[in-house]
Amino acid sequence: MKKLLIWSEKNNFIFLTLALIGYIFLAACVDQFWQGDGFKFLQAAMVLVLAAGVWQAKGKKLWFAIGLGFLLSTTLIAIFNLWFEAESLAGIYLGFVFCYLVISTWTALKQVLFTGEIDTNKLVGAICIFLLVGLGWAHLYTILNSYLPEAFSGVSAEHWSSQINAFIYFSFVTLTTLGYGEITPKVPITRFFTFSEAIFGVFYMAILVASLVGARMSKRER
Repeated sequence: MKKLLIWSEKNNFIFLTLALIGYIFLAACVDQFWQGDGFKFLQAAMVLVLAAGVWQAKGKKLWFAIGLGFLLSTTLIAIFNLWFEAESLAGIYLGFVFCYLVISTWTALKQVLFTGEIDTNKLVGAICIFLLVGLGWAHLYTILNSYLPEAFSGVSAEHWSSQINAFIYFSFVTLTTLGYGEITPKVPITRFFTFSEAIFGVFYMAILVASLVGARMSKRER
């Protein structure tokens, strides 16, 4: 257990993965039990996710500095949004979170695909990337639904906190190509991003994850 509590290149994905799972579960709980002021918990949880992402990039000075900048900026925006209840800052907050998720996905992909041999940490990293991608698209859908009238059917155009859990659900359903159909894109731009996510999900599972698992099994057999 002590090894998990000490950061290293061999376990750096575990903290971010746990933080992402916790955020997704909290979003569901907020939507179920704490609608209204529950978005305050979501913003605090996202700050923790950002902190875990910065910790994950600790060994890379450039990405660590960029992540730290996103962490500080998003924290300040969240504080101002909570203190002054400035709805105009919601779009800026969501935009910062989306950019952070994109950068974190890219840095995680670089480590998983282009560094060293396949180990348990990289398999955890593959799970982490999947969660980052799903959350990234969920935040993108939330931004689009906030600014484009009738971008989606099945989701209210109210405060973003009332939409985020629905779009997390929609994003992962799309990413895994389940397509239940309760939420559907209604305008060309949202349809484009929806089928783009579905295509990414198919290739991610078929190529990246299968290759990582295959390489790991081959190593064990040798």
